[in-house]
Amino acid sequence: MKIHTALESLEDEFSFPIDHGSVIKQIGDTELEAPDAQETETISTILGHVGQETYDSADELYTTIIGNLSDEYIGRKFYDDRGPNPSAAAVAPTDEADVSF
Repeated sequence: MKIHTALESLEDEFSFPIDHGSVIKQIGDTELEAPDAQETETISTILGHVGQETYDSADELYTTIIGNLSDEYIGRKFYDDRGPNPSAAAVAPTDEADVSF
């Protein structure tokens, strides 16, 4: 299953509300592909440590899945197009002594 089609798949697959055990039983072996398509995790691995007992909607289940993905599903870590990269900021000179309020 691809991330961008997961919500639609969950809406088609289940009637809500649904309990955690039923989700794992029905789609626990389904693999969710990482954006680079080299890594996958099963739904049971992603939701295995979640303490939630029931999901009231497909959106709630999808949000829980997305919120528990591993780092392989994150794009460029620490990327910020509004400022310097953390490594550049670490070596850049700082002029905090001249700041007055």
